Amino acid sequence: MKTTLLATALTLSAATAWCAKPEVIPELRHWTDDAAAGAYTLGAEARVVIPEDACPALERYAKTFADEIDRPLVREARSWWRILLFLTEEAQPGDITLTVAPDAEANPEAYTLTVGKDGVAIAAPTPLGAFWGTRTLLQVFQAKGNTFPGGEAKDWPEYAHRGFMFDCGRKPFALSTLRQLAKICAYYKLNELHLHLSDNYIWLHRYGEWFPQEVKTAADILKVEPSAGGFRLENGKYPELTSKDIFYTKEQFKALTAEAAAQGVTIVPELDVPGHALQMVRVRPDLMYKGSVGGKHDMERAAMLDLSNPETLPFVASIFDEYIDEGVFPNQVIHIGTDEYYGDNESYRKFADAFCKHILSKGKTPRMWGSLSHKRGKTPVDSKGVQMNIWSMGWQNPVEATKAGFEIMNTLDVWMYIVPSGNGSVGGYGDDLNTQWVYDNWIPVRFPNTKPEDLDRSKVLGGSWAMWNDNAFLTDPGLCAEDLLPRIQKNCATVAQKTWATANTRGYKAFLAQVQSQAKTLDAEEPQPWELTFEVAVPAGNAKKPILLASSDETDLYAVSPVNGNVGFRREGAQYTFDVALPEGKTSKVTFHSEKYKTWVVVDGKKIEGNPVRQHYAKTCKFFTLAKPETK
Repeated sequence: MKTTLLATALTLSAATAWCAKPEVIPELRHWTDDAAAGAYTLGAEARVVIPEDACPALERYAKTFADEIDRPLVREARSWWRILLFLTEEAQPGDITLTVAPDAEANPEAYTLTVGKDGVAIAAPTPLGAFWGTRTLLQVFQAKGNTFPGGEAKDWPEYAHRGFMFDCGRKPFALSTLRQLAKICAYYKLNELHLHLSDNYIWLHRYGEWFPQEVKTAADILKVEPSAGGFRLENGKYPELTSKDIFYTKEQFKALTAEAAAQGVTIVPELDVPGHALQMVRVRPDLMYKGSVGGKHDMERAAMLDLSNPETLPFVASIFDEYIDEGVFPNQVIHIGTDEYYGDNESYRKFADAFCKHILSKGKTPRMWGSLSHKRGKTPVDSKGVQMNIWSMGWQNPVEATKAGFEIMNTLDVWMYIVPSGNGSVGGYGDDLNTQWVYDNWIPVRFPNTKPEDLDRSKVLGGSWAMWNDNAFLTDPGLCAEDLLPRIQKNCATVAQKTWATANTRGYKAFLAQVQSQAKTLDAEEPQPWELTFEVAVPAGNAKKPILLASSDETDLYAVSPVNGNVGFRREGAQYTFDVALPEGKTSKVTFHSEKYKTWVVVDGKKIEGNPVRQHYAKTCKFFTLAKPETK
């Protein structure tokens, strides 16, 4: 997906009237108007300037901003003889200057933005604070034709951790989608993108209903193709662990992490254990849990590791260690899962404690889905250096967690979870968040039947929302990234507002209108109609050899599909075919059409009736939006 981060410049007078603080998301905490200083207009000669002794982090953020506004990045230098990475010129009128002055007492993400007709200055105690100042500039430039009012903003976040969790473990997404998510987070000053990289179908017992002859026991699920589980990272020690449809190489994930970091976004990787671990159990079926799962269906054992087996912890540790030791997980926080394990409480607690200590021994901070209130027992779980997502009041009481010393993130399911289905429902695990309720009511210290003062607020890190793709595998309705990005943008903007500024000074309707005005800038509009036409000559005797017409990270268009020789396409790892095959030995005209939820083809002037058929689990697929490929 291509993203245009700066609208075409408009010529506006420096005397433009500004009646209120600039409208950005999240809202500025403090604004002082200075009409006498005059409005700033980004001119063609403007530059982004950093001090000659700027640290690499500030240089990286400044380079990101300079590229976005298509202006040169220079270092201010007074010694003409110095050999510098960029130009050696002093700041001049019209420049945008970024400086950092460490201040141990200041909020590390705070910034001061001073604007006048002769230039812009962003000062911050850290490079990240300076970068957030550029997000404010960028939003106003885009809304006001590259102009910003004269005045001064002092801005800082209420919470240090502000995030979005995306489930790409169950449902495959192209790497370009993850890159787009990082850009959306950065735009709204969300500083964490939590990627849930491994999981399995949530209703495993349904495989017995779908395949009654093949699937009679939990062990049989491990043999199902396509797999009922997903693991999206290349693995060297256990290559069979990695999903076959879509996965990210180690180098790709490193690059993604670095690209996100250059935008102020920390990737928090998650591999879920000891439950939700079907792919790991496939690799080591001898480590499948053998005990009771209580009231749950016995098929759940296919995704549960046996914590009584002394080989389980070293096996899991070896998988995580590969990514830590090779720099694939370079960031501080690593999420280890730990939710919805239905085995013995004491063995669970022993594993959680031991594995957190292992992650700590690697110099990292473990984060887990809080589950200790539900998995009560005598075995202690040390809270020192450990973070928790509070996701369910039944699984983890937040007051208990903070009193025990855990640092917590508010990701409470009933308010902050969505499970996309396409049915339009909102709230309570619906198709989308109830963003008006979140905007009007939610803050990270709010939990049901809990007083904020009962929490140790020093342990509340912040909050996030989560997109769970439970509707995958057997029940995937066919929603793709193009369908999901509009709600992702809206939800990220809302959570950013409520974790950065917390209080709202304008109504939800005005807020939503601004979000919608930014959708095109962020490539998060509703899917737009498109068509592509090809003249295709299929050689005589082709024998169904695939013929690729166009390709991109998300989409391939085929004149001859590798599945059955029909006209078709690939979308996010799955193959789809239409009920038509091109004749051999002649030239045909093929036109692909797509709009929201629908894709069809016309061959030699005749529209092919019926929806395309997905290669696997075809009867569940009802949405067929297709991203337009970029390369023919």
